[in-house]
Amino acid sequence: MPPVLRSDAPRAGHSESLSRCEQAVLACFPDICLEFLKSEAAKHDWDSQRLISHLLDEQEQGRQYPKQSSPLKRKRPEKDEENVEEAARRRYERAKPPVAKGREYLKLHIKAASVNRHVARPSAFPQRYSEDIEKLFKQNEYQLYPTYLALDTACWNSDSAPARVKKVGARRDHPEDIMRDTVIEAEKDALEAFLAARAVSEAKAQARAEEKRKEEEEQGNWEQAKAEGTIAECGCCFDENPLNRMVHCDGSVCHWFCRECARLNAEHAIGLSKYQLTCMSVDGCDATFSRDQRELFLNDKLTTALDLIEQEAVLRLSGIKNLATCPFCPYAAEYPPIEENKEFRCDNPSCQLVSCRLCRQETHIPKSCSEASAERGLSARRAIEEAMSAALIRKCNKCDTPFIKENGCNKMTCSRPGCRSIQCYVCHKSCDYSHFDDSSRGGKKGNCPLFDSVEERHDNEVKAAEEAARQKVAEENPDVNAESLAINFSDKVKQDDARRTAAN
Repeated sequence: MPPVLRSDAPRAGHSESLSRCEQAVLACFPDICLEFLKSEAAKHDWDSQRLISHLLDEQEQGRQYPKQSSPLKRKRPEKDEENVEEAARRRYERAKPPVAKGREYLKLHIKAASVNRHVARPSAFPQRYSEDIEKLFKQNEYQLYPTYLALDTACWNSDSAPARVKKVGARRDHPEDIMRDTVIEAEKDALEAFLAARAVSEAKAQARAEEKRKEEEEQGNWEQAKAEGTIAECGCCFDENPLNRMVHCDGSVCHWFCRECARLNAEHAIGLSKYQLTCMSVDGCDATFSRDQRELFLNDKLTTALDLIEQEAVLRLSGIKNLATCPFCPYAAEYPPIEENKEFRCDNPSCQLVSCRLCRQETHIPKSCSEASAERGLSARRAIEEAMSAALIRKCNKCDTPFIKENGCNKMTCSRPGCRSIQCYVCHKSCDYSHFDDSSRGGKKGNCPLFDSVEERHDNEVKAAEEAARQKVAEENPDVNAESLAINFSDKVKQDDARRTAAN
Protein backbone atom coordinates (compact mmCIF):
# COMPACT_ATOMS: atom_id res chain seq x y z
CA MET A 1 0.00 0.00 0.00
CA PRO A 2 1.55 3.35 -0.96
CA PRO A 3 2.24 5.82 1.86
CA VAL A 4 -0.37 8.46 2.52
CA LEU A 5 1.03 12.01 2.33
CA ARG A 6 -0.34 14.41 4.93
CA SER A 7 -0.97 17.95 3.81
CA ASP A 8 -0.44 20.98 6.03
CA ALA A 9 -3.37 22.75 4.38
CA PRO A 10 -6.68 22.84 6.27
CA ARG A 11 -8.94 19.92 5.45
CA ALA A 12 -12.17 20.46 3.53
CA GLY A 13 -15.13 20.90 5.82
CA HIS A 14 -13.01 21.98 8.76
CA SER A 15 -14.79 24.46 11.06
CA GLU A 16 -12.14 27.15 10.65
CA SER A 17 -10.24 28.20 7.56
CA LEU A 18 -6.62 29.26 7.47
CA SER A 19 -7.42 32.96 7.17
CA ARG A 20 -9.89 32.90 10.10
CA CYS A 21 -7.35 31.04 12.26
CA GLU A 22 -4.65 33.60 11.46
CA GLN A 23 -6.99 36.50 12.15
CA ALA A 24 -7.98 35.10 15.54
CA VAL A 25 -4.36 34.52 16.61
CA LEU A 26 -3.19 37.91 15.31
CA ALA A 27 -5.93 39.59 17.34
CA CYS A 28 -4.27 38.21 20.50
CA PHE A 29 -0.64 38.29 19.33
CA PRO A 30 -0.36 41.08 16.71
CA ASP A 31 3.46 40.96 16.57
CA ILE A 32 3.84 37.19 16.02
CA CYS A 33 5.97 36.07 13.08
CA LEU A 34 3.67 35.07 10.20
CA GLU A 35 5.85 32.15 9.07
CA PHE A 36 5.91 30.80 12.63
CA LEU A 37 2.13 31.28 12.86
CA LYS A 38 1.51 29.22 9.73
CA SER A 39 3.71 26.34 10.87
CA GLU A 40 2.14 26.25 14.35
CA ALA A 41 -1.38 26.49 12.93
CA ALA A 42 -0.74 23.39 10.83
CA LYS A 43 0.45 21.51 13.92
CA HIS A 44 -2.81 22.38 15.75
CA ASP A 45 -5.14 21.52 12.85
CA TRP A 46 -5.94 25.20 12.27
CA ASP A 47 -7.78 25.42 15.58
CA SER A 48 -7.25 28.97 16.82
CA GLN A 49 -8.35 28.24 20.41
CA ARG A 50 -5.88 25.38 20.76
CA LEU A 51 -3.09 27.44 19.22
CA ILE A 52 -3.76 30.47 21.45
CA SER A 53 -3.79 28.26 24.55
CA HIS A 54 -0.52 26.67 23.45
CA LEU A 55 1.17 30.06 22.97
CA LEU A 56 -0.04 31.26 26.39
CA ASP A 57 1.31 28.10 28.03
CA GLU A 58 4.66 28.64 26.30
CA GLN A 59 4.84 32.21 27.59
CA GLU A 60 4.08 31.09 31.15
CA GLN A 61 7.05 28.72 30.91
CA GLY A 62 9.33 31.55 29.73
CA ARG A 63 9.42 30.62 26.04
CA GLN A 64 8.51 33.54 23.80
CA TYR A 65 7.21 33.22 20.25
CA PRO A 66 9.21 34.71 17.32
CA LYS A 67 8.16 38.26 16.50
CA GLN A 68 7.95 40.20 13.28
CA SER A 69 10.80 42.53 12.42
CA SER A 70 10.03 46.13 13.32
CA PRO A 71 8.75 48.14 10.35
CA LEU A 72 10.57 51.17 11.79
CA LYS A 73 13.93 49.54 11.15
CA ARG A 74 14.31 50.71 7.60
CA LYS A 75 16.59 48.61 5.46
CA ARG A 76 19.07 50.42 3.24
CA PRO A 77 18.34 50.18 -0.44
CA GLU A 78 20.64 47.86 -2.32
CA LYS A 79 22.37 50.70 -4.13
CA ASP A 80 23.51 52.13 -0.77
CA GLU A 81 24.83 48.86 0.60
CA GLU A 82 28.58 48.84 0.83
CA ASN A 83 30.27 45.91 -0.86
CA VAL A 84 33.24 44.06 0.57
CA GLU A 85 35.77 45.88 -1.60
CA GLU A 86 34.46 49.34 -0.67
CA ALA A 87 34.45 48.46 3.04
CA ALA A 88 38.04 47.21 2.81
CA ARG A 89 39.25 50.35 1.05
CA ARG A 90 37.45 52.61 3.51
CA ARG A 91 39.00 50.85 6.48
CA TYR A 92 42.56 50.34 5.25
CA GLU A 93 43.13 53.10 2.68
CA ARG A 94 40.98 56.16 3.36
CA ALA A 95 41.70 56.21 7.07
CA LYS A 96 44.62 55.19 9.20
CA PRO A 97 44.52 51.37 9.19
CA PRO A 98 44.02 49.57 12.50
CA VAL A 99 47.25 48.18 13.90
CA ALA A 100 47.26 45.27 16.31
CA LYS A 101 48.71 46.18 19.67
CA GLY A 102 50.27 44.02 22.30
CA ARG A 103 53.65 42.68 23.35
CA GLU A 104 53.15 39.34 21.60
CA TYR A 105 52.27 40.94 18.27
CA LEU A 106 55.22 43.32 18.38
CA LYS A 107 57.53 40.50 19.36
CA LEU A 108 56.39 38.47 16.37
CA HIS A 109 57.08 41.42 14.09
CA ILE A 110 60.52 42.09 15.52
CA LYS A 111 61.50 38.48 14.99
CA ALA A 112 60.29 38.74 11.36
CA ALA A 113 58.08 35.74 12.03
CA SER A 114 54.84 37.53 12.69
CA VAL A 115 51.42 36.17 11.96
CA ASN A 116 51.32 38.52 8.99
CA ARG A 117 54.23 36.65 7.42
CA HIS A 118 52.43 33.38 7.88
CA VAL A 119 49.34 34.86 6.29
CA ALA A 120 51.10 36.09 3.17
CA ARG A 121 53.75 33.46 2.68
CA PRO A 122 53.68 30.38 0.74
CA SER A 123 50.02 29.38 0.94
CA ALA A 124 48.85 32.77 -0.41
CA PHE A 125 51.82 33.48 -2.72
CA PRO A 126 53.63 30.16 -3.15
CA GLN A 127 55.90 31.48 -5.91
CA ARG A 128 57.43 34.24 -3.78
CA TYR A 129 60.49 33.91 -1.59
CA SER A 130 60.12 34.55 2.14
CA GLU A 131 62.98 37.06 2.02
CA ASP A 132 61.16 39.14 -0.59
CA ILE A 133 57.98 39.04 1.48
CA GLU A 134 59.88 40.13 4.60
CA LYS A 135 61.41 43.03 2.66
CA LEU A 136 57.98 44.18 1.49
CA PHE A 137 56.63 43.94 5.03
CA LYS A 138 59.39 46.20 6.26
CA GLN A 139 58.79 48.72 3.46
CA ASN A 140 55.08 48.82 4.35
CA GLU A 141 55.71 49.25 8.09
CA TYR A 142 54.68 45.64 8.80
CA GLN A 143 51.14 46.20 7.57
CA LEU A 144 49.58 43.17 5.89
CA TYR A 145 47.06 44.97 3.69
CA PRO A 146 49.50 47.02 1.53
CA THR A 147 51.99 44.13 1.52
CA TYR A 148 49.43 41.70 0.15
CA LEU A 149 48.42 44.14 -2.60
CA ALA A 150 52.08 44.73 -3.52
CA LEU A 151 52.62 40.97 -3.81
CA ASP A 152 49.45 40.61 -5.83
CA THR A 153 50.55 43.40 -8.20
CA ALA A 154 53.89 41.63 -8.69
CA CYS A 155 52.04 38.50 -9.80
CA TRP A 156 50.53 40.17 -12.89
CA ASN A 157 52.85 43.16 -13.42
CA SER A 158 56.39 42.10 -14.27
CA ASP A 159 57.69 45.63 -13.63
CA SER A 160 56.78 45.43 -9.93
CA ALA A 161 59.12 43.95 -7.33
CA PRO A 162 59.71 41.25 -6.22
CA ALA A 163 60.68 39.74 -9.56
CA ARG A 164 62.08 36.45 -8.32
CA VAL A 165 59.81 33.45 -8.84
CA LYS A 166 60.34 29.94 -7.51
CA LYS A 167 58.77 26.60 -8.25
CA VAL A 168 55.63 25.77 -6.31
CA GLY A 169 56.06 22.96 -3.81
CA ALA A 170 53.52 20.93 -1.94
CA ARG A 171 50.27 22.66 -1.04
CA ARG A 172 50.19 24.09 2.46
CA ASP A 173 47.32 25.02 4.71
CA HIS A 174 45.44 28.13 3.68
CA PRO A 175 45.73 31.16 6.00
CA GLU A 176 41.99 31.14 6.66
CA ASP A 177 42.20 27.54 7.84
CA ILE A 178 45.18 28.35 10.07
CA MET A 179 43.65 31.32 11.90
CA ARG A 180 39.89 30.98 11.62
CA ASP A 181 39.57 29.38 15.06
CA THR A 182 42.42 31.27 16.73
CA VAL A 183 41.97 32.96 20.09
CA ILE A 184 44.92 35.35 19.64
CA GLU A 185 43.72 38.88 18.86
CA ALA A 186 46.79 39.61 16.72
CA GLU A 187 45.99 36.68 14.46
CA LYS A 188 42.34 37.77 14.21
CA ASP A 189 43.44 41.26 13.15
CA ALA A 190 45.84 39.76 10.62
CA LEU A 191 43.11 37.55 9.20
CA GLU A 192 40.78 40.54 8.80
CA ALA A 193 43.51 42.44 6.93
CA PHE A 194 44.18 39.36 4.78
CA LEU A 195 40.51 38.97 3.82
CA ALA A 196 40.21 42.70 3.08
CA ALA A 197 43.31 42.68 0.87
CA ARG A 198 42.11 39.57 -0.93
CA ALA A 199 38.71 41.18 -1.62
CA VAL A 200 40.40 44.24 -3.15
CA SER A 201 42.77 41.98 -5.10
CA GLU A 202 39.88 39.97 -6.56
CA ALA A 203 38.04 43.17 -7.47
CA LYS A 204 41.13 44.46 -9.28
CA ALA A 205 41.49 41.15 -11.12
CA GLN A 206 37.86 41.37 -12.25
CA ALA A 207 38.40 44.96 -13.38
CA ARG A 208 41.48 43.95 -15.38
CA ALA A 209 39.60 41.07 -16.99
CA GLU A 210 36.68 43.37 -17.85
CA GLU A 211 39.04 45.97 -19.30
CA LYS A 212 40.75 43.33 -21.42
CA ARG A 213 37.38 42.03 -22.62
CA LYS A 214 36.31 45.53 -23.64
CA GLU A 215 39.58 46.11 -25.50
CA GLU A 216 39.14 42.86 -27.42
CA GLU A 217 35.50 43.74 -28.13
CA GLU A 218 36.43 47.20 -29.42
CA GLN A 219 39.19 45.75 -31.59
CA GLY A 220 36.77 43.23 -33.08
CA ASN A 221 34.16 45.92 -33.64
CA TRP A 222 36.72 48.14 -35.39
CA GLU A 223 37.81 45.33 -37.73
CA GLN A 224 34.19 44.46 -38.55
CA ALA A 225 33.29 48.12 -39.23
CA LYS A 226 36.35 48.50 -41.44
CA ALA A 227 35.36 45.43 -43.44
CA GLU A 228 31.78 46.70 -43.84
CA GLY A 229 32.84 50.27 -44.64
CA THR A 230 30.94 51.78 -41.69
CA ILE A 231 33.71 54.06 -40.42
CA ALA A 232 33.30 57.85 -40.22
CA GLU A 233 35.35 60.85 -39.14
CA CYS A 234 34.48 62.74 -35.95
CA GLY A 235 33.42 66.29 -36.75
CA CYS A 236 35.30 67.61 -33.72
CA CYS A 237 38.60 65.73 -33.27
CA PHE A 238 38.62 64.26 -36.82
CA ASP A 239 39.53 60.77 -35.62
CA GLU A 240 38.02 57.79 -37.42
CA ASN A 241 35.53 55.67 -35.45
CA PRO A 242 32.96 52.96 -36.20
CA LEU A 243 29.50 54.46 -36.67
CA ASN A 244 28.08 52.33 -33.86
CA ARG A 245 30.52 54.09 -31.49
CA MET A 246 29.49 57.60 -32.55
CA VAL A 247 26.56 59.97 -31.98
CA HIS A 248 24.88 62.52 -34.23
CA CYS A 249 22.84 65.69 -33.88
CA ASP A 250 19.15 65.79 -34.79
CA GLY A 251 19.51 68.40 -37.54
CA SER A 252 18.28 68.00 -41.11
CA VAL A 253 21.87 67.07 -41.97
CA CYS A 254 23.34 64.74 -39.35
CA HIS A 255 26.80 65.58 -38.04
CA TRP A 256 28.68 62.69 -36.45
CA PHE A 257 30.94 62.90 -33.40
CA CYS A 258 32.81 60.40 -31.27
CA ARG A 259 31.34 59.82 -27.83
CA GLU A 260 34.38 61.24 -26.06
CA CYS A 261 34.04 64.62 -27.80
CA ALA A 262 30.30 64.64 -27.10
CA ARG A 263 30.95 63.94 -23.42
CA LEU A 264 33.57 66.73 -23.21
CA ASN A 265 31.07 69.09 -24.84
CA ALA A 266 28.54 68.22 -22.12
CA GLU A 267 31.10 68.85 -19.37
CA HIS A 268 31.94 72.23 -20.92
CA ALA A 269 28.24 73.15 -21.02
CA ILE A 270 27.82 72.21 -17.37
CA GLY A 271 30.80 74.40 -16.49
CA LEU A 272 28.99 77.30 -18.14
CA SER A 273 25.73 76.45 -16.31
CA LYS A 274 24.03 75.50 -19.58
CA TYR A 275 21.77 72.52 -20.07
CA GLN A 276 21.22 72.59 -23.84
CA LEU A 277 23.80 70.53 -25.77
CA THR A 278 24.17 71.97 -29.26
CA CYS A 279 25.91 70.52 -32.29
CA MET A 280 29.70 71.02 -32.40
CA SER A 281 29.94 71.15 -36.19
CA VAL A 282 32.02 73.94 -37.73
CA ASP A 283 29.24 74.37 -40.31
CA GLY A 284 27.25 76.50 -37.86
CA CYS A 285 24.61 73.86 -37.13
CA ASP A 286 22.44 74.85 -34.15
CA ALA A 287 20.71 71.48 -33.74
CA THR A 288 20.74 69.58 -30.46
CA PHE A 289 21.05 65.93 -29.50
CA SER A 290 18.00 63.74 -28.99
CA ARG A 291 17.47 61.95 -25.69
CA ASP A 292 18.39 58.60 -27.27
CA GLN A 293 21.68 60.02 -28.51
CA ARG A 294 22.43 61.73 -25.17
CA GLU A 295 22.05 58.44 -23.35
CA LEU A 296 24.93 57.05 -25.41
CA PHE A 297 27.54 59.52 -24.10
CA LEU A 298 26.14 60.87 -20.81
CA ASN A 299 26.65 59.02 -17.54
CA ASP A 300 24.34 59.33 -14.54
CA LYS A 301 26.43 62.11 -12.99
CA LEU A 302 26.37 64.32 -16.09
CA THR A 303 22.67 63.64 -16.67
CA THR A 304 21.84 64.68 -13.11
CA ALA A 305 23.91 67.85 -13.41
CA LEU A 306 22.19 68.87 -16.65
CA ASP A 307 18.75 68.17 -15.17
CA LEU A 308 19.51 70.33 -12.13
CA ILE A 309 20.70 73.21 -14.29
CA GLU A 310 17.53 72.96 -16.37
CA GLN A 311 15.33 72.91 -13.25
CA GLU A 312 17.02 76.02 -11.87
CA ALA A 313 16.62 77.80 -15.20
CA VAL A 314 12.92 76.93 -15.37
CA LEU A 315 12.38 78.22 -11.83
CA ARG A 316 14.17 81.48 -12.58
CA LEU A 317 12.12 82.05 -15.72
CA SER A 318 8.83 81.15 -14.05
CA GLY A 319 8.70 84.49 -12.24
CA ILE A 320 7.30 83.01 -9.02
CA LYS A 321 7.06 85.69 -6.36
CA ASN A 322 8.84 85.08 -3.04
CA LEU A 323 10.60 81.99 -4.38
CA ALA A 324 13.20 80.76 -1.89
CA THR A 325 15.85 78.12 -2.56
CA CYS A 326 17.89 75.82 -0.37
CA PRO A 327 21.61 76.74 -0.42
CA PHE A 328 22.60 73.07 -0.10
CA CYS A 329 20.44 71.46 -2.83
CA PRO A 330 18.23 72.53 -5.78
CA TYR A 331 15.00 72.43 -3.74
CA ALA A 332 12.86 75.58 -3.96
CA ALA A 333 9.52 76.69 -2.52
CA GLU A 334 7.35 79.76 -2.06
CA TYR A 335 8.01 81.49 1.25
CA PRO A 336 6.72 84.60 3.02
CA PRO A 337 8.93 87.72 3.00
CA ILE A 338 12.28 87.31 4.70
CA GLU A 339 11.25 89.79 7.40
CA GLU A 340 8.53 87.34 8.50
CA ASN A 341 10.50 84.11 8.25
CA LYS A 342 14.31 84.12 8.23
CA GLU A 343 14.65 80.32 8.07
CA PHE A 344 14.26 78.01 5.09
CA ARG A 345 13.27 74.42 5.88
CA CYS A 346 14.23 72.11 3.04
CA ASP A 347 11.73 69.30 2.36
CA ASN A 348 14.06 67.44 0.02
CA PRO A 349 14.32 63.92 1.58
CA SER A 350 18.04 63.76 0.82
CA CYS A 351 18.74 67.17 2.42
CA GLN A 352 16.18 68.34 5.02
CA LEU A 353 18.52 71.05 6.34
CA VAL A 354 17.33 74.28 7.92
CA SER A 355 19.21 77.33 6.64
CA CYS A 356 19.32 81.07 7.24
CA ARG A 357 17.81 83.03 4.33
CA LEU A 358 20.06 86.03 5.06
CA CYS A 359 23.55 84.51 5.08
CA ARG A 360 22.54 81.21 3.37
CA GLN A 361 24.35 79.11 5.95
CA GLU A 362 22.92 76.52 8.32
CA THR A 363 20.48 78.08 10.76
CA HIS A 364 21.99 79.84 13.75
CA ILE A 365 18.90 81.42 15.33
CA PRO A 366 18.73 83.00 17.91
CA LYS A 367 22.27 84.21 17.11
CA SER A 368 22.69 86.89 14.49
CA CYS A 369 24.58 86.25 11.24
CA SER A 370 27.60 88.23 12.49
CA GLU A 371 27.69 86.30 15.77
CA ALA A 372 27.48 82.97 13.94
CA SER A 373 30.23 84.06 11.55
CA ALA A 374 32.50 84.96 14.46
CA GLU A 375 31.82 81.57 16.05
CA ARG A 376 32.66 79.79 12.80
CA GLY A 377 35.89 81.79 12.73
CA LEU A 378 36.90 80.35 16.10
CA SER A 379 36.16 76.83 14.90
CA ALA A 380 38.11 77.42 11.68
CA ARG A 381 41.09 78.80 13.60
CA ARG A 382 41.02 75.72 15.83
CA ALA A 383 41.26 73.55 12.71
CA ILE A 384 44.37 75.47 11.62
CA GLU A 385 45.94 75.07 15.06
CA GLU A 386 45.27 71.32 15.05
CA ALA A 387 46.88 70.99 11.61
CA MET A 388 49.97 72.81 12.88
CA SER A 389 50.17 70.53 15.91
CA ALA A 390 49.80 67.43 13.74
CA ALA A 391 52.72 68.61 11.58
CA LEU A 392 54.91 69.02 14.64
CA ILE A 393 54.00 65.92 16.64
CA ARG A 394 55.10 62.53 15.33
CA LYS A 395 53.54 59.18 16.22
CA CYS A 396 55.13 55.76 16.53
CA ASN A 397 54.38 53.54 13.54
CA LYS A 398 53.64 50.58 15.82
CA CYS A 399 51.97 51.83 19.00
CA ASP A 400 50.90 55.42 18.09
CA THR A 401 52.84 56.92 20.99
CA PRO A 402 53.30 60.68 20.24
CA PHE A 403 56.76 62.25 20.45
CA ILE A 404 58.76 65.35 19.45
CA LYS A 405 62.50 65.42 18.87
CA GLU A 406 64.49 68.12 20.65
CA ASN A 407 67.97 67.22 19.39
CA GLY A 408 70.09 64.38 18.05
CA CYS A 409 69.88 62.35 14.85
CA ASN A 410 66.79 61.50 12.83
CA LYS A 411 66.85 57.79 13.68
CA MET A 412 64.17 57.68 16.37
CA THR A 413 63.48 54.81 18.78
CA CYS A 414 60.11 54.57 20.51
CA SER A 415 60.47 54.96 24.26
CA ARG A 416 57.37 52.93 25.11
CA PRO A 417 58.22 49.68 26.94
CA GLY A 418 57.59 46.64 24.77
CA CYS A 419 57.70 48.60 21.52
CA ARG A 420 61.13 50.14 20.76
CA SER A 421 60.17 50.62 17.13
CA ILE A 422 62.72 52.49 15.00
CA GLN A 423 61.59 55.04 12.42
CA CYS A 424 62.83 58.04 10.44
CA TYR A 425 61.95 61.48 11.82
CA VAL A 426 61.87 62.94 8.29
CA CYS A 427 59.66 60.51 6.31
CA HIS A 428 58.19 58.56 9.29
CA LYS A 429 59.05 55.15 7.77
CA SER A 430 60.53 52.23 9.72
CA CYS A 431 64.25 52.16 9.08
CA ASP A 432 67.82 51.42 10.11
CA TYR A 433 71.02 53.42 9.51
CA SER A 434 71.13 52.38 5.83
CA HIS A 435 68.00 54.49 5.32
CA PHE A 436 69.98 57.75 5.76
CA ASP A 437 72.62 59.63 3.77
CA ASP A 438 75.59 58.65 5.96
CA SER A 439 77.72 56.32 3.79
CA SER A 440 79.87 55.36 6.79
CA ARG A 441 76.79 53.69 8.33
CA GLY A 442 75.57 51.90 5.22
CA GLY A 443 73.55 54.74 3.69
CA LYS A 444 73.96 56.59 0.41
CA LYS A 445 73.80 60.13 -0.86
CA GLY A 446 70.30 61.41 -1.59
CA ASN A 447 68.62 59.54 1.27
CA CYS A 448 66.99 61.21 4.25
CA PRO A 449 69.49 63.28 6.27
CA LEU A 450 70.77 61.66 9.45
CA PHE A 451 71.43 65.08 11.03
CA ASP A 452 69.79 68.45 10.37
CA SER A 453 68.44 71.48 12.21
CA VAL A 454 65.41 70.32 14.15
CA GLU A 455 64.20 73.90 14.73
CA GLU A 456 64.39 74.72 11.03
CA ARG A 457 62.60 71.50 10.12
CA HIS A 458 59.84 72.14 12.67
CA ASP A 459 59.37 75.72 11.47
CA ASN A 460 59.15 74.73 7.80
CA GLU A 461 56.74 71.84 8.41
CA VAL A 462 54.49 73.85 10.72
CA LYS A 463 54.37 76.83 8.33
CA ALA A 464 53.55 74.56 5.39
CA ALA A 465 50.77 72.87 7.38
CA GLU A 466 49.41 76.26 8.50
CA GLU A 467 49.33 77.59 4.94
CA ALA A 468 47.58 74.49 3.59
CA ALA A 469 45.04 74.45 6.44
CA ARG A 470 44.39 78.20 6.12
CA GLN A 471 43.73 77.84 2.39
CA LYS A 472 41.36 74.92 2.98
CA VAL A 473 39.50 76.77 5.74
CA ALA A 474 39.17 79.88 3.56
CA GLU A 475 37.65 77.80 0.74
CA GLU A 476 35.19 76.08 3.09
CA ASN A 477 34.28 79.28 4.99
CA PRO A 478 34.42 82.21 2.53
CA ASP A 479 32.32 84.39 4.84
CA VAL A 480 34.75 84.15 7.77
CA ASN A 481 36.83 87.26 8.42
CA ALA A 482 40.54 86.65 7.75
CA GLU A 483 41.45 88.50 10.97
CA SER A 484 39.60 85.91 13.05
CA LEU A 485 41.91 83.21 11.62
CA ALA A 486 45.08 84.96 12.80
CA ILE A 487 47.08 82.95 15.34
CA ASN A 488 48.81 85.19 17.87
CA PHE A 489 51.55 83.93 20.18
CA SER A 490 52.33 85.49 23.52
CA ASP A 491 55.65 87.26 24.15
CA LYS A 492 56.71 84.45 26.48
CA VAL A 493 56.25 81.83 23.78
CA LYS A 494 58.20 83.96 21.29
CA GLN A 495 61.06 84.41 23.78
CA ASP A 496 61.15 80.67 24.46
CA ASP A 497 61.34 79.90 20.73
CA ALA A 498 64.15 82.42 20.27
CA ARG A 499 66.07 80.84 23.17
CA ARG A 500 65.80 77.34 21.70
CA THR A 501 66.81 78.57 18.25
CA ALA A 502 69.89 80.30 19.67
CA ALA A 503 70.84 77.17 21.62
CA ASN A 504 70.81 75.09 18.44
